[in-house]
Amino acid sequence: MTTTAINVTFVDNELDIIAIPSNGLASVNLLHYISGYNDTMNVKIIPQHVLPAGSYTLSFVGINWGGPARFDVSLTTNGVTTPVTPGASSSAVGVVWSPSVQITV
Repeated sequence: MTTTAINVTFVDNELDIIAIPSNGLASVNLLHYISGYNDTMNVKIIPQHVLPAGSYTLSFVGINWGGPARFDVSLTTNGVTTPVTPGASSSAVGVVWSPSVQITV
């Protein structure tokens, strides 16, 4: 099962997406995005364009500056697009969303 797209459509306030190879050697920051005021966005990352073939853990770090936080991310794998599990809505300041998922490139 190959992941062919990482789709980001909403970030409030700050999101990092980090790819960690299964061999544990180094990592790649695929996205650092800053936004607010409930603005939508549309970023599509094609993993095959930036990562060597292999297995990875994608770690997401969602940071809130205050007020409600929201992060809308989905993965397209074998032609099926599935949302990354959203975290509970939080108005806390700091890291409020940090799921990790396995992908194959």
